[in-house]
Amino acid sequence: MRELYGNSVSREHIGRRKAVPVIYLRGSHYEVGYDVGRNFASVIQSFLETFQGLKSFEKEYKTASGRNAYDKTLANMRQRYPHYVKEIQGIADGANVSFHQLFLLHMDDIIETVNENSASRYDRGGCSDIAFNTPANTVIGHTEDALMETLNHFYIMSAHVIPTPEDKEHGAVEERFASLCYAGQLPGYTMGFNENGLVFTINTLSPQNLKPGNTPRTFITRALLAARDPAEANNILLDQGLGIGNGFSTNMIWTNAKGERQLLNIEVAPDLKNDKSIINVQKYDSEPLMHCNAYLREQVQQVTGAIIDSSRARMKAIRQHLPPKSRSDIEEIISDTTYQEYPVFQTNVDAQIQTIAAGIFDMNASTWSIYIDKPNEAEPVAILPMRFIMLNKS
Repeated sequence: MRELYGNSVSREHIGRRKAVPVIYLRGSHYEVGYDVGRNFASVIQSFLETFQGLKSFEKEYKTASGRNAYDKTLANMRQRYPHYVKEIQGIADGANVSFHQLFLLHMDDIIETVNENSASRYDRGGCSDIAFNTPANTVIGHTEDALMETLNHFYIMSAHVIPTPEDKEHGAVEERFASLCYAGQLPGYTMGFNENGLVFTINTLSPQNLKPGNTPRTFITRALLAARDPAEANNILLDQGLGIGNGFSTNMIWTNAKGERQLLNIEVAPDLKNDKSIINVQKYDSEPLMHCNAYLREQVQQVTGAIIDSSRARMKAIRQHLPPKSRSDIEEIISDTTYQEYPVFQTNVDAQIQTIAAGIFDMNASTWSIYIDKPNEAEPVAILPMRFIMLNKS
């Protein structure tokens, strides 16, 4: 126990820190992973010690069917995305933690439900998005919601990845991006941008039926950071020949070399009959984009429970606002606390799901602002410039 500015602070309860660690990196996939692990070792180790979900993942991993799902998934990822497996290995080596624990985090609900009757699943989750695309500006606001243990266990990596000749042979390309990362995990499954003109945010979705062994969403969203245009992004999401094992949606702003912008939402789900993902693309021209944690268009059987109840409540709150026309409108909407049980911006210390951060991407300003507290009441803790210097190379 120690004192911090007169308030008692311990490792067990440090409160909501007003901090956004950012690391700038350059190197191969393994090297950037290693440097992330080395620099954030204490954060990663702390998360692995405190994250209760990992205990559930480990329990499944120790069963025959769980280990089979793990081995099959890892083998498929070594085949499809070996450079991202190296990135995870780099994080593990740099942080001096177990690779298999980090890989379990990337499998997420795929490993957690491998021995479970799917009818009894009771997923939890968050993240709310609101965006508009007009001739005046394009802005997207996103709340990053996660299990309470994730609070204070994240950082942003701004990376220039230069693949080795071996990685190039397996499809790796040069990458420049910035992404918020959960401790010990690949970038991509949160929010950020790449320098090819992509701004993105992610919403967790929970199909009832998952496909153990198939590509985890954490790998597909990592691959999106290398996408050079919408068509390439769609191919990554489709994942032809294998397909996603769980579900999510991505909210995208694409800017081309002429400065023209597209605003898209893409829902992604496992295809239970074919070796590919199901993707449902919607473009937004005049109407605002609104998305939380339930499928809105694709007819997918979903779980029941808190994640759907929360998503519906947050969508209802968002729709009660007038359509946003300015950044301040976006700030107001993602700060909404109309429904106390399921607010858009969740800071209740007793809530299992917390808004760990919020992001606003302002295309006119070319900035990504990150907030720890409600944007309508607080200044951003960090403002990152967005640049798209690889557009002319795409």
